[in-house]
Amino acid sequence: MILKKLNLFFLIFIKFFFFTTLSFGSNNDDCRSSSFYIKNISVDLTKSSIMKARSEAETKAKLVGFKRLIKRLTIRDKQIKINNSEISQLVNYLKINKEANSDKRYKANFDICFKRMSVINFFRYKKIMYSETYRETIAVLPIFKGLRGVVIWDKNDVWYNKWKQELMLDDGLVKLDLAEGNFYLNRNLNTKSLTNFDKKLIQNLIKNEKTNSLLLVFAEPVLKTDGKTYLLTYAKFYNKDGDLENTIYRNTTPLKKTSSVFDIKENLIRKEVMNIIDSIQKNWKKDNLINTRIYDEVDLIIPINSNSSTILMNELLFNDKVINVKSTESFLKKGLIKIENEIIYYNKKTLKTFDDISRGLFGSSKNLTYKKNVGVTQKDISIWPFILEELESLPFVLEVNVISLSSSEGRVNVKFMGNKKTFFQAVSEKKIIFKNLKSGQYILANE
Repeated sequence: MILKKLNLFFLIFIKFFFFTTLSFGSNNDDCRSSSFYIKNISVDLTKSSIMKARSEAETKAKLVGFKRLIKRLTIRDKQIKINNSEISQLVNYLKINKEANSDKRYKANFDICFKRMSVINFFRYKKIMYSETYRETIAVLPIFKGLRGVVIWDKNDVWYNKWKQELMLDDGLVKLDLAEGNFYLNRNLNTKSLTNFDKKLIQNLIKNEKTNSLLLVFAEPVLKTDGKTYLLTYAKFYNKDGDLENTIYRNTTPLKKTSSVFDIKENLIRKEVMNIIDSIQKNWKKDNLINTRIYDEVDLIIPINSNSSTILMNELLFNDKVINVKSTESFLKKGLIKIENEIIYYNKKTLKTFDDISRGLFGSSKNLTYKKNVGVTQKDISIWPFILEELESLPFVLEVNVISLSSSEGRVNVKFMGNKKTFFQAVSEKKIIFKNLKSGQYILANE
C-alpha cells in the first residue's frame, strides 16, 4: 500500500513539474528549435517609394526564407507551388538584424521564424515527408593531394578556402565544422599518416575538434593511362574510435587540359564542395524522414538501478527535525529516504545530516525511536525527469505518458509522427540508447 502511494506521488510530481513546462508545437518553442529558424537573409530593393521597397523586401525575404527552409527539411527537387500570402501565414515573426534606406531604396538583413506546426500541416496537406532532427557536429578536414604534394590547412589553397566559405553558408541539419587542428597535429599530419589511416591520429583529430566523427574530404588531380587528366574527389567518414565507416562520396571529373592539374578552376572546386555537402545533408534527411500521415507509438522501459545508503550515527527520536548519518554524499540534494518502513522527506542536507524533514509520509509507519546504525536508503529516480524531458523535446513527439512506476523500473508510452526508425535515430542523437526486447518493448540500455 505504501509503495503504491509512493508511486502515485512520483507520477504526480513528474507530471506536474515537467509536463506543465513543456508544450508540443507552441509558438515559444518554434524557434528554440532552430530547424524552423532561417538566419541571415539579405535583401536590397529599389522601388518607387521607400514604403513599397520595404514592403516588397519583407515579402522577398519570406520567399527566400521559405525556399531555404524547404531545402533544409526536405529532399524534394521539384519546386513547391505556394503564393506569397500562404508563405506569410507560415511565418511566426520576422527579425530585422540591420537595415538602411534612402528615398526609394531599402536594404536589410533578416532572420525568419516559421510556425512549426503550420509548416508541418502544410507538408501533410502537400504529402511531403520532411526531417527536422539535427545531427551532432562532424569535423571536416579538406586535403588537396596535388602533384607537388599534400596540402593541409593552407589558407592559400583553393580546396581549403572553398570548404571554409561554403561551410560558413551551409545551414542544413548536419552541422559541419572546419577542423582547426593544433600545432602538434599540424606537425604530425602528413601523407603517410593519412594514406595508411593512422587510427591514433584520427582519434586525436576527433578529440581535438570535440566531436564524435571526422570527415576527410580529398581533391586529387590525376593523369591516367589514357593520357587524360581528371579531378578525383572523395570523402571518408571516421567514427569516434578512429575507424573508417565508409566512403560517402566519390566522383571523377574530366579536366579540359593536361595543364589543368596545376590550375584547377575555382568553379569546379566549388561545385564539388557543394556536391559533397548536399550528399551528406540529403543522406541524413533520407534516414530521418518523417511521414506526417503516419503515426506510431512505442513502449519504453527505464530501469531505476541507482540506490544510496548510509546508517544513523545517533538514535533518532519521534520528534527530531534533523537526522544524523554517517554520510549523505551519494544522496540527492533533497528528496525521499526510507528508514525501516517509514518514508521521510528532507528539504536540504549537509555532509552528515538530513535537515528540515517531514516524517511518516504516505501513511508509512513511524517508530518512536530508531537505534544507532539502522540503515537509511534512497532510490534515485533522477533518471526519470531527464528521460521524460528529452523525449518531450523531440520535435515530432505528440504524447509522452507514464504507464507505471515501481521500485525497479518505470514504463512510458510515446506517441509520435513517422516510424520507429526515425524515432530511435533521433533518440540516439541525444545519446539515449534503447534495446529492443522480444516482447516488442524497448529498454533503456545506457542507464
